[in-house]
Amino acid sequence: MALLHLPHTFTTFTFILPHTKFLSIRHLKWRKPIKSNGIISRSLFGWGGSIDPKKDSPTYHNIDPPFPPSLLQNTFLAGKEVRCCYRACEDGFSATSFHQHCDFKGPCVIVGYTQKGLRFGGFNPEGYRSTDDYYDTLDAFLFYWPQHRHGNAEEESEDVELLPKVGGSGAALFDYRRGGPQFGPDGLLIGPPMASVMGGFAGPDTNSGAGDLKIAKSRLGLSYAKRSDGKDSVFGDDRTANLVDVHVFCSPQIADLYC
Repeated sequence: MALLHLPHTFTTFTFILPHTKFLSIRHLKWRKPIKSNGIISRSLFGWGGSIDPKKDSPTYHNIDPPFPPSLLQNTFLAGKEVRCCYRACEDGFSATSFHQHCDFKGPCVIVGYTQKGLRFGGFNPEGYRSTDDYYDTLDAFLFYWPQHRHGNAEEESEDVELLPKVGGSGAALFDYRRGGPQFGPDGLLIGPPMASVMGGFAGPDTNSGAGDLKIAKSRLGLSYAKRSDGKDSVFGDDRTANLVDVHVFCSPQIADLYC
């Protein structure tokens, strides 16, 4: 084996000469970076980090799921414990914060709360990975808690109404790194990107143009079914809503597989 050091550079290349024993990666041992004159030399292939890096374990908020277990009976989360991995009012309403807490957690349930006291949500069977891509599936759905009028007041029903995917499986979910949860092109958008997304590449600064999860839009009928009362928005009579909080629930059992 020979070492070649190029002049005026800090890069060392290793060559394996004939008749030498080849070592597979599993034989390599981690050595600390060499520091000389304030300069730390590191491997060209990123071997300057830990040989067995471990991500921080996810943290969860002590919030009980507001939806009944029956909501998930036909999903990947059926029978599994779900916990709140993201709470916008504490973790931040920016799409950047959303992805920091929700990416690589597996299938998840999103629940939003409007200033008018409405609750709504959606199930994402694919999870989030900031791919700037969309996914085809018939397993995603939206849901909401209907409001019933009693005298001059409206009371929220304890039953949740599901709004399934319609029009085929195409473009059921969008995973924009600068945007929050998005179901279909128009079914439900929470914190849509403030800047255009160019397919697979969202620009060098993912914080620039990040969506605000206090803003939500909904139009039903094209990608997700209309409500049973005929209204074409999960918010009822309004196409847009201002949110006071957003919660995301995932399975710790599945999330731990990504650590």
